[in-house]
Amino acid sequence: MASVNSRSINITDNLSAKRTKSIAAFAAASRRIRKPRSPCFHPHRTQVLQEKPSRQSPATPTPGESADMDDVGRGLKAAQTSGMGSESAGNTIWKCSIRSTTPLVGDTGARLSLVVIDTDSEERSPVIKVDSWRPPREITKSDGTRGWEREGAVSLPAGIKAPGAVLVRKKGGASQETGAASQETGAASQEDKGGASQDKKGGASQDYIETITLVSATSVHTVNANSWVSSAHGWRVFFSGFAYLPKDTPLALRDERQGELKALQGTPETRVEKRKDTDRIYWFQTYNDLSSGKSGNLVRPVLGGSKELPYPRRLATNRGNERDGREKAPKNKEEYWLQQDDKFSFDKKEDFQGASMQGLEAAFLALLAEAADTTTPSAAALLPTAVVGLAKQVVSTITHKENPLANFEDFQDVLAMYMKASGSDFKKLLPKKLYPAEATASKDETRSGKASRFKTADGAWNFELSPDKAAEVDKIMAEQRVGPVYDSATGTPAEGTHSSFEGDSKPDASNTEERLGSKLFDFVKRKTTSINEYFSFKVPRVLDGRPDAWHMDEEFGRQMVAGYNPLVITALKQLPERFGSAIRGDHVNADLQGSTLEQLVSEAAAGGKPRLYLVDYWALSTFWADMEKDPGMPKGKVQHAGRVVMYLRKDKDGNDTALIPVAIELAHPNTHKKNPKLLPTAGIVYSRSQLSGDSRTLAVWRLAKMIFKSMDSSVHQLGSHWNRTHCVLEPFYISLRRQISVMHPVYKLMAPHFRYTLQINRDARMRLINADGVIEQIVPSDKYAMLYASALYRTTWNFATEALPEDLKARGMVDPATGKPWLDYPYAIDGLDMWSALTSYFDTYLRLYYKSDSEVLEDTELQAWWKEVKTEGHPDLLKFGHRKNEEELWGFAGPIPSIDKLQRVLATIAWVASGHHAAVNFGQYDYTSFILNTSSLSRRPMPEPGDADWKELTTAERLAQEGIILTYLSDPITAAKVSSTVSLLSHHSRDEQTLDEVNELLVDPKARAANQAFMTAMKQLESAIEMRNADARNWARFGLAMGDTGGPLPYTLLSPGSQAGVTMRGVPYSVSI
Repeated sequence: MASVNSRSINITDNLSAKRTKSIAAFAAASRRIRKPRSPCFHPHRTQVLQEKPSRQSPATPTPGESADMDDVGRGLKAAQTSGMGSESAGNTIWKCSIRSTTPLVGDTGARLSLVVIDTDSEERSPVIKVDSWRPPREITKSDGTRGWEREGAVSLPAGIKAPGAVLVRKKGGASQETGAASQETGAASQEDKGGASQDKKGGASQDYIETITLVSATSVHTVNANSWVSSAHGWRVFFSGFAYLPKDTPLALRDERQGELKALQGTPETRVEKRKDTDRIYWFQTYNDLSSGKSGNLVRPVLGGSKELPYPRRLATNRGNERDGREKAPKNKEEYWLQQDDKFSFDKKEDFQGASMQGLEAAFLALLAEAADTTTPSAAALLPTAVVGLAKQVVSTITHKENPLANFEDFQDVLAMYMKASGSDFKKLLPKKLYPAEATASKDETRSGKASRFKTADGAWNFELSPDKAAEVDKIMAEQRVGPVYDSATGTPAEGTHSSFEGDSKPDASNTEERLGSKLFDFVKRKTTSINEYFSFKVPRVLDGRPDAWHMDEEFGRQMVAGYNPLVITALKQLPERFGSAIRGDHVNADLQGSTLEQLVSEAAAGGKPRLYLVDYWALSTFWADMEKDPGMPKGKVQHAGRVVMYLRKDKDGNDTALIPVAIELAHPNTHKKNPKLLPTAGIVYSRSQLSGDSRTLAVWRLAKMIFKSMDSSVHQLGSHWNRTHCVLEPFYISLRRQISVMHPVYKLMAPHFRYTLQINRDARMRLINADGVIEQIVPSDKYAMLYASALYRTTWNFATEALPEDLKARGMVDPATGKPWLDYPYAIDGLDMWSALTSYFDTYLRLYYKSDSEVLEDTELQAWWKEVKTEGHPDLLKFGHRKNEEELWGFAGPIPSIDKLQRVLATIAWVASGHHAAVNFGQYDYTSFILNTSSLSRRPMPEPGDADWKELTTAERLAQEGIILTYLSDPITAAKVSSTVSLLSHHSRDEQTLDEVNELLVDPKARAANQAFMTAMKQLESAIEMRNADARNWARFGLAMGDTGGPLPYTLLSPGSQAGVTMRGVPYSVSI
C-alpha cells in the first residue's frame, strides 16, 4: 500500500532527553510495523509530538505588524544558525509550510490565510497571507503520488511558543478581495470568522490541506488538517493533536472547540436545508432515498420512522421530499451529497474504481439478458451513466434469440468461469470424488459445448472489450476518479507557480479533460487500472487446490463456523418441534453415532456440551403473502425459507472431527398449498441419511444444501453484513461528529473506526440496495430485500448483544463456565482474542483521561453523543415498542455511568467496525463467487418427494442431472454480477488502515504507548492464527494435506494485516468497503 508521509518529531525546549528518546523509538517502531499506505487519513487529524504544556497565566496579546518577507527570511536563517529566536518589536520568526497530497493545478495553494493560536498565552497572531510566501511547488512521493507544498517565513508574537490551533481561510477569486482588507489588519476574531467567498464563476474555490507545520528555533509543531478548505467555509480551525476532555480544554481553545462543533451541528433551520457541495453539517434522515423512480415498480417504501418498518437513520442529504415522504432524486443523475472530508482519498478512488471496473462485465450481461433501460444495471460497479451508455452500444446488436446465457450447461461450464485465470491448470479444478464409485456415467453422455460470443473455442468465458472500447471506458473511469481535484482547477494559479501539469489546462472549460489539461488527465489515466485487466475471474480459494470440497457435507458444516457468515449458528437446546419445525428424530438419528435427537438436546439443555447445532432462516417467509400478490415481482425467483440441523461428529476417542448437516427443512410460497396439513411454521424435511446414500437421490440432497446456501447468502448480505455493520454504525458516527470535538480523547480513539463509512454507505444507497440495484437483482426476495433488512433489524438487533462475548453467549456457542467455544470455531476463537486485546487497549487508554466514574458522567460531549445516538440515530425499536426497555436494547438505561461501561460501549462499536465486518466481508469473493458453493439466487421451487421435478432430477443421467440442478441456481448473468460485486467488496485498497497499524490521531505519549501495545498484540494474534491453522487437531481450519482434494481451508479472515487486493485476510479499523 502507498507510502505514508514522513512525520516530524516535535521537540520543545523543555522536553527531557529520556522522553525524546522514547518518542523517537516509538516513531521508528511505527515505521517498521506499518505497511505503506496513502497519507490521507482522516479529517481533522492533528499531531504534535511534544510535552503537553502546563497551564500558565494568560499573556497580554501583542498585535504586531506584518514584516517584510525578505527580512523575515533572513531573520529566521540567522535564528536557526545561532539557535536563538530572532525577536524584533515583540515578534519571533518562524518557518511555516503547508503540504497537500493533491496535484498542483489551477488556484491550488493560492489565497490562503492563517492565524496561529497559542495554547498557553492565549495569544493570536495577525492574519498571515500565504500569497506573500514562495509560490507552491510540486512534490512527488516515493509511490509516485503528486502533491504540493508552500512555505515561507512568518513573524509571530513572542508570546506564541506552543501553538494549539491554526485558523485557515481560503478566498475565492481576486474579485472577492474587495472589502476584505478590514479583516486582515489584526488577529482573526470570533466576529470575522465569516468571510466566505466564491470564485469568479460563482462556485467555491478549495484546497486539500494535509499538514501545516510551524518551525521555530527550538521546536517543530505539525498540525494535521487532512481536510478540504473551501472559500465557502470562511475561517476553519485545526487543532494540535493533544486530547482534552471538555472540562480540561485550555481557555484559549474553548471558544474554537465549541464553535467547530456548532458548525458541524448546524441549526434547526440549516439541518434541513438543501445541501451544497461544500456544506459540513451532519444530521439524520430516514432511508427514504431507495426508490429509483417516481412511480411504479421502482418505488420503495421509507425505512425508519414507522412501527412496521423500523430502521436506523443515515446521513441527511436534504434534496426535498415527494408527497409520500420519499426523497427526490438528484438532478441530472448527480451523486448523493456527502461531506467532502468523508469522501474517498485520491488513492482510495484509484483502487476502488479500478476494482469496480470489473463490474462493467455485469452491465453488459444485464443489458444483454434484460434489454433493460436502466442507469444502474450493475450497482456493484458503481458505474457512471456514460459507461452504461457504452455498454448499451456494445450489446445493441445482440438479441434475446441469440442469448446463450439462460443457464450453465453443467458443473464444468460453471468452472469454465475460471478457465482463463487457471490456464493449463484448469483440469485441477474438476472434482475427483463428485459421484460414488459405483455410479457410472452413460456412454451416450457428452457435453454439448454451446457456442457463445462470450466464450472462447475451448469453452472459457471471456468478456474482454476491443482496445478502442476499453480505452473509452478507461477514460470515463479516470474522470470519475478525479473527484474534488476537478474543482481545484477553477481559479487563477498563484504567481510564480510551476507545475508539471501546467500548459494546456483550460479552467473555464466544462469538459473534464480540457479543464484539467491533458498532462494531468494522462497522469490520472495512467494511475487507473484498465478495464480489460478485470475481465477474468481468479480462482476462488474455496476451490483452489480443493476441487472436491464444495460438494462435501463436511465443508458445508465447516463454513458455518469458518466461512463468510459464521455468526448465525446456534446450539440446539430444544426439540425442533418446540419452534414449529417438522424435523424429528427419524430424520437425523441414523447420523448421530448411536445417540438420539432427544438425548443430545436434553444433554445440551442441562448444560452439557452441545453436539447439535441449528441455523434458522424461517424469517425469510415474512413477506411471502405480499410477494404473491405483487404483480411487480419478477418470474424466475423463488424465496425459500428453512432450517438446517447439524451434528458435531467425533472419532472413537471422543475427539471432534467435523460438523455435518443431518437434516434440511425447506419451504416456499406454494409449499403449504400443496401440503395443507403442514404447520405454517414447518417445511419439507430432507434427511441426509435417507438421501445421500443413493446415487440418484444424492442429487436431491446436494440441491437441498445449495438452496439452503442461497438463503444463507441473502441473510448474510442483508443481515450479518449490511444491517449489522454498515447500517447500524452510521448513526454512531454522525453523532460523533456532531457532539464530540476532535480534541476529545474518545474522538481520537474512535474516528479511525468510521473512516470512509459514510461514502461506502452513500454509494450503497445509490446503486447497491436501491430499487433495481444489484442486491435486488441477485437475491430471490428482489424488491422486498430491504424490507427483510428492516424485519431483521426489528426482530434481532440489540446493541447489548453485539459485543462478541455476549453474542456467543446468546447463541449458546460458549461454555458459560469458561467463556470458550464448545467446538473448533475459528471465528469465535480468533475473535475473542481480538476482543480481549481491544478491551484491554480501550481500558488503558480511557483511564489516561478519566480518573473516576464521575468524570464520565460529567462529560457533557460524551453524554450528548450517547443520548443522541439512542434518540435520533436508533429511535424506532423503543419508540414503537419492539423492545421492552433500554436495558434490553442498549445493555443499561440512561447516561453512560462508568469507565467500564464506556469501555464496553466503545469496544463494541470498534469490534463491529473491524473484526465483525472483516469476518463477513473479506471472504465473500473466495466463498460466494463460485455458485456451486454458494448461489445467491434460487430460481425454482425445491422438488418434493413424488412430484414431477423430483422424478426429473432423480432419473436423469449425470450431466443431465447437473444441468437440471443448475436451473435452480444463479444463471451466468447473475453469477457474473455476484462475482463482480463480491470481488469489489472483498478488495483491500492501498489507502486502508488495518489494526496492526498506528492510530495517527494519538499524540499524547502514554496514549501512543497504549496503541503500540495493541499493535503488538495484533502481531501476536497473527502468529497465533498461523499456529492454529497448522494444528491438525483443528478440523475447521487445518491446512491441506498433500493430495487431499476436499480438506479444510486455513482461517485467515481475522488475521489483522493485509496487503492490497483480494487477500481473504486483514482487519481494517473501519467499514470502508
